[in-house]
Amino acid sequence: MDVLGFKDISQDGFARRAKPEHHPYVVYMGAKRLLQSGHKAQARELLESSMKKRPSLRCGRLLMHMLIKEQDYDAALSVARRLSDLDRDNPWPYLLIGDVEYFFLKDKEAAFESFVTALEICKKFNRKNPLKVAYKRVCRLLEEKGMHNELIDHLLEFIKLESSNFHDREFHILVNGLLERGQRQRAKEVLSLGIKAYPRSTLLRQDWEDLGFGRVEDLPPIPVRGKLPPSGVAIVPIKTRLLTEKDDPKEVMKEYVISPKPDDIATISSCVAGLMEGRFFMEGAVEPGFLARSLSRFVDQKDIPFGGAAPMANPLSMQVLLEEIGSVRTVLAAIAGGVGKILGKKGWFYMLAGQDAGQIDDVLGSLPPYDYYVIMGPYDPSGLAETISSEIGCEAAIIDANDLGVAWAVGYSSGVDASWLEDVMSTNPAGNQEQQTPIVLVTKPL
Repeated sequence: MDVLGFKDISQDGFARRAKPEHHPYVVYMGAKRLLQSGHKAQARELLESSMKKRPSLRCGRLLMHMLIKEQDYDAALSVARRLSDLDRDNPWPYLLIGDVEYFFLKDKEAAFESFVTALEICKKFNRKNPLKVAYKRVCRLLEEKGMHNELIDHLLEFIKLESSNFHDREFHILVNGLLERGQRQRAKEVLSLGIKAYPRSTLLRQDWEDLGFGRVEDLPPIPVRGKLPPSGVAIVPIKTRLLTEKDDPKEVMKEYVISPKPDDIATISSCVAGLMEGRFFMEGAVEPGFLARSLSRFVDQKDIPFGGAAPMANPLSMQVLLEEIGSVRTVLAAIAGGVGKILGKKGWFYMLAGQDAGQIDDVLGSLPPYDYYVIMGPYDPSGLAETISSEIGCEAAIIDANDLGVAWAVGYSSGVDASWLEDVMSTNPAGNQEQQTPIVLVTKPL
């Protein structure tokens, strides 16, 4: 049933029959179903027993999610440390330990030690993917600790990876650091590279003029993305605190959308809503199988410096989809996608794979601490939008948008014109990275 894609049936079976000594996949699926159905105590008991009898990153991370939801951060840290004992040469658990210490326990010194340990392991064993995350964490803390020279040295190594999590802010810091060291030509080259990688960054464009490299007006124009909103429509991104799995999307919307008009539309990013529901899969905790690795090779592998490939080109993303919709449906979707590509038709893979495939966000695309997770959209986006709407007093929608000028209203309340809203949101005004503006309020003209 699981392979064929009858997930409700298979997961009900896992929930009834999973035992702690069973394979981690069986335990994980059973515990996840128990959580969905409100049997939290039973799910926790299953996971805790599994961690004693057959410990795994997969089950340990789900147990940590439960503990973080309950704000029992010390217990979550204890689980993360047990996960590091499974393989001392695996950097992922050390990054996980550091993230709990830094983002939840607010212990910067302990987190710094954990991140440095992860960085050293990555260098020793040439682990490129976790290396990108480790540099991001270490650089952040070097900045906060005021260790400027060490920060610039690490950024000089970090930039060599040409990673998509090396953002415009890292370019900005590195350029100014190089100028302080008297390396003006190198600074100009790095800034040029940054503007090419992030052509919409006003920060880097202003650096170009402020640092005397030329006028902003002489740079290539900012690329147009999506459609201009209709006259009189206001699009207001709302700055939030860092939203994590401990949060609840309904409560977050009540906190930040204040006194809206009834015909306003409050939107929230699909991946941010999903991560608050625990809809994520940690790299290193889920091992892509042969089928996932094979299918991912047929996805457009376009991977530009400081950019990223399509999410489904990542074997982990493909493995997540296999587990969510079943192997048979995924293979049929891949065949449809291949036929569509031959005929010059786009989107056939996603039409057959469904909503789950379309909402998958790849690793490095999110704000730390979730930049090494594949993130899916919420379980029931339409139901969530209706609940939010009734809570805050205006229309609501869950939006999945990208930098190609395409927006998708994956769920929306009854009064929303989805097609109109998708056009309005095609500029992708939400910011899920350093901007921290995952909520956008759309106000129609009077």
